Amino acid sequence: MPTSKRTLSPAPLPAAKRLHTASSAGPQPRLSFDSSLYEELILCIFSHLSWVDLCAAQATSRNWYRLAADNELWRRLYLHVFGRSRLRGSRGFVARSDGREVRPLPGRANSKEESLKDWKWMFRISSNWRKGRCSTEQLNGGLHPSLDHRPESSYQAHVLLAGPLTITASSQPADIPAINVLNSTATGHVLACESRLRTGQCHLTALAIDQSPPSHGHLRLVAFLSTGEFAIFSLNPSHLSTSSRQLTFVPNRRNARSSPATQAVYHHPLLITLSGSFSLSIYDLSDDTVRHTQTLTSFTSFPPTSLVLSTPTSSTYKLIIAYTIPVYPAHWSVGATELIITGREIPSLYAFSEPSSPSADPLCVTSTRTIRALDVPPGWIDEEKLRSMREQWSRKVSRVADIQTDGKWVVLAPAEGLPSSSADTLPLISSLDVLSMNSSTTLQLYRLSLPPASNSVASPPPKLTFVRSLHGQSGPVSSLALADGRCVSLGLNGSLWVWDLEAGTGAEVFTSSSPRAAVDSHLVKGTVAFDDRRIITAEGSRVTAHRFDV
Repeated sequence: MPTSKRTLSPAPLPAAKRLHTASSAGPQPRLSFDSSLYEELILCIFSHLSWVDLCAAQATSRNWYRLAADNELWRRLYLHVFGRSRLRGSRGFVARSDGREVRPLPGRANSKEESLKDWKWMFRISSNWRKGRCSTEQLNGGLHPSLDHRPESSYQAHVLLAGPLTITASSQPADIPAINVLNSTATGHVLACESRLRTGQCHLTALAIDQSPPSHGHLRLVAFLSTGEFAIFSLNPSHLSTSSRQLTFVPNRRNARSSPATQAVYHHPLLITLSGSFSLSIYDLSDDTVRHTQTLTSFTSFPPTSLVLSTPTSSTYKLIIAYTIPVYPAHWSVGATELIITGREIPSLYAFSEPSSPSADPLCVTSTRTIRALDVPPGWIDEEKLRSMREQWSRKVSRVADIQTDGKWVVLAPAEGLPSSSADTLPLISSLDVLSMNSSTTLQLYRLSLPPASNSVASPPPKLTFVRSLHGQSGPVSSLALADGRCVSLGLNGSLWVWDLEAGTGAEVFTSSSPRAAVDSHLVKGTVAFDDRRIITAEGSRVTAHRFDV
């Protein structure tokens, strides 16, 4: 027997109504809305109500409360109000083959998945994200305050979210750097990242969570030290005390090109690191060993940067890098590069390639594509190209605070305005051009298009197209977090904004503390991360959780 496309609500229906006739003995019950209509008719009437009226109807009676909470009603409301959008999450490990935590589109979910969804809860949390409504709490066991005389802003805070776990660490030098791990029950655990080189104090430079599905419920975490070492930990979210250090990599010699790592992405067995000299190093971690297979260097790309790793096929990895590119005479714009990594070694199109010792099937880059947001056409140009060039030219910035991408969108956050000495270095820029530049509170949104490359037919070229400017932040931006069409921006003054990039809308997150004054805005440069239920901010030694599942 074929199943219905739309599953019934999981809420149980009442017992069938008894037939009332004129010959029935005893007094007749009073006619009411509940007794005169079938359940199906009441649900049909409720389907024409808005979500505000549906919530009001729940306060009428117990029967109305049950009927107004029907799962199918809220599914229709969710799709009507939020369209085909989804509860977006951060890059993680849950429920996808490529390791990215992305909620499936409700309209495309199969019947089994739909029967398990609580659409009313999904509507509520999506509404909280849209309005910036959340609860705020300080996390215990977060970052430890600095013990020396350097200001807190001198140390970068590392924040990762992995399912129920909140992972934080500081770049403060220590004899044994520590990583703090908190689970959903606020139970904490400290991972010791002791250096094996015994070179004195060192500090953590980057963290990366494994994006592949968990192995026996355990997660892999990679921690990178300033000595060039990195360690892989196995985390058990249910019993953090059983977490252990599984693998340690100690370089034979210090190489300034490949270490220390400032950013990394990990999808077992592939590990990719980005160093301060803007060199990409590719490692193969198969069989619990570390093999350095390739190092790539670019002389036209600069930080800040953002890395996104996915697996289009079972044997292919795709890495997308968004970064800052220079614009004549002393300005910056945004660019992006796509790298395809497979087990077949093909000469790379990147600026410089340095393969390691040969192996049977090394993980190496097989093809690359690069696109720039500001592309100056060579030679003399006509009026149409000149008009397009002027539009691009007005979007260049003097400094960049952060750049983030999720593979589809790219967001650029300008830093503060032109320095005082810029007038001497920009003789070709008029005062009108300077005034037209974007302020440090305006985010630039670009759409990244990377059509699949095909050898049989000419594939369309990649594009990095400016979409709109995002206005609303009350002060200069400190850092960004971007995943699956949702962007979170943290200001230097503590203000927090959530942006829906597909709709082009934004909302300020209501926090317990008001934004700091401009005098204090330079004291702390924070870090932000988020998933589908919460935003975690780290400013100095203070770690704050903003929960939207309220």
